[in-house]
Amino acid sequence: MKKAIWLIQDTTAEQLSEMKERAPEFELITVQDPQEMLAVVEIIYGWKKELTELISENKLPQLRWIQASSAGVDYLDLDLFQKHNITLTNGSGIHGIPIAESVFGMLLFYTRGIKKASEDQKDAMWEQVTRLIELQGKTIMIVGTGKIGFEVGRLAKAFGMETIGVNRSGRQVEYMDTVIRQTEITVELPKTDIVVNSLPLTDETNGFYNEKLFNQMKKHTLFINVGRGASVKTNDLIQAIKSNNIAFAGLDVFEEEPLASDSPLWKMPEVLITPHISGIAEHFKKRLGAIFLENLTAYIGKESLPKNVVDYSRSY
Repeated sequence: MKKAIWLIQDTTAEQLSEMKERAPEFELITVQDPQEMLAVVEIIYGWKKELTELISENKLPQLRWIQASSAGVDYLDLDLFQKHNITLTNGSGIHGIPIAESVFGMLLFYTRGIKKASEDQKDAMWEQVTRLIELQGKTIMIVGTGKIGFEVGRLAKAFGMETIGVNRSGRQVEYMDTVIRQTEITVELPKTDIVVNSLPLTDETNGFYNEKLFNQMKKHTLFINVGRGASVKTNDLIQAIKSNNIAFAGLDVFEEEPLASDSPLWKMPEVLITPHISGIAEHFKKRLGAIFLENLTAYIGKESLPKNVVDYSRSY
C-alpha cells in the first residue's frame, strides 16, 4: 500500500535527501494542500491548525505520527491524537540555547544598567549610575528543569551563581546545586534572588504563579518568564511589581497573546517585554531535522521512537 510523509515544516535539500534515503518506501509530500494524498499520509512533519479538522473528520485515516516543531504542545488537541492512536513528538531541545541566552540577556539588561543607558542614549544624555548588580553569587531558581532549564543552569554556573532546580519529582539535574520538588517551592523562594519560569503548560501549572506565590518571594526578586504565558496570572504579577516583591520582570510570554495594547505592563519601567521571540533559533531547521531523522530511522525499523515522545497523561 502507498505511504506518504507530509512535510509541512520547511526542510533543507540535504534533509530531503536523507529522508528519501532512510524511508524509500514513503512518498514525500511538499505541497500545502495534498487533498488527493491525504488517505495515505502516515507521518506529518510540522503542524498547521487545519490538521485538527482533518483528523476529526477522519480524512487522515493512516496517520500514525506527528512531529511538532514546538516544545510546548498545550495548543494541540492531545485527546484527539490519543483517540486516533497518533504518536506525537515535540521540538524539545531545539529552543534551549536561544531561550537561555534570552534569559541572561534580560537579566543583564537590568542588572548592568543597559536599560537606563538605552533610554538615556535617545536623549544624548551621559549619566552614570552609582549602583549596579552582579550576577555572581546570586541564587537563581529555575522552575522547570527540562532542556531550557538545563541550559539556563549551565549558563548560570558560568556566571558563578547558586542554582536551585524545581521539577515534579525532585530528580537530580546537571548544573543544579539543589533540586526540589514543585510542591516544595515555597521553602526555597525566600532565599532566591532570581526566579526563571520554564514550565510547560499543564493542569498543574496553569496559573501557577499567583498572588500567594509572589508574596512568598524575597522582596525585589527578579522574575523571568520564558515558559508558558498562562502559567502566570497577569494581574497578580502586576500587583507583585507594584508592591516591590518583583523588582524587575523580563517577560517573553503572556497569558493572552498578543499582549493587549492597554495592558499596564507596557508602561511599567520595571518590565521588559519581548513578543514571544526567545525561542527563535538560528539553527532551528538543523536541530528539528536531526530529531525527526533519528525518530524516522526508528519508525522505519519498527522500533520505539527515541526522541521527545509526548506523554499524553502529562501533556508534555
